[in-house]
Amino acid sequence: MMDLRKFFKNHFDTKEISDDNMKKFAEVHLERLSANNGTAQFTAMITDTTNAYTAYYGSITNEDTKFAIQQGLTITMNNIVENFKNFVSKKEGTIRGQFGDKSAEYQEFFPLGVTEYRQSNLANIDKLMTRFVAAAERYSAELGAALQTDAETYLTNFKAARKAQLEKIGEVSAQKTTTSTTRDGIENELMKNVHLIASMFIGNVDRCMDFFDQSFIRSTQDDGEGETPEEPTE
Repeated sequence: MMDLRKFFKNHFDTKEISDDNMKKFAEVHLERLSANNGTAQFTAMITDTTNAYTAYYGSITNEDTKFAIQQGLTITMNNIVENFKNFVSKKEGTIRGQFGDKSAEYQEFFPLGVTEYRQSNLANIDKLMTRFVAAAERYSAELGAALQTDAETYLTNFKAARKAQLEKIGEVSAQKTTTSTTRDGIENELMKNVHLIASMFIGNVDRCMDFFDQSFIRSTQDDGEGETPEEPTE
């Protein structure tokens, strides 16, 4: 029995069609539309499909670039944190030598010992840096101005790197949403073209298929009609 509902589905809206195969399918489709556009009957279709194609694959490129930048910013921030931990470990000996590890001054720097710094993470490193800077400022006369200056530099650089990283994460997240939305655009445009071409050449399957290369989107499973999946033609 015929099920009309299958004609109204968007068959391009599936994860089984990869971005690369969707791209190749759309490119071949545009080439074939252009080759058959002698009387300009496909001009509007070519324009709309090109716009949808550009929107989607432009978004993918933008997302990849922003993600790469975000990863670079994350590495920068992590390096600052690791360098600060090493800095604290080295300066702990200086502070202990000046005040003794049982002193109130030492406890201002290390209330839970050096381990607290070594085991710190993004949830508390800002707080630990701020505490260390405050103590270094309070005892700069005994420990030297350089300790305070170095600690302040780590804190300033960390805050700047963290802010930049979070902003870029937000941009990547927004770009992923945009990419998902614009894939809907190319999927919808391709499905619309299938219907439009079918309406132009009703019942002429071979003529309709002149505009598409199904090898890029054919399922790897047998479709129930005994057909063998084809390899992409390019």
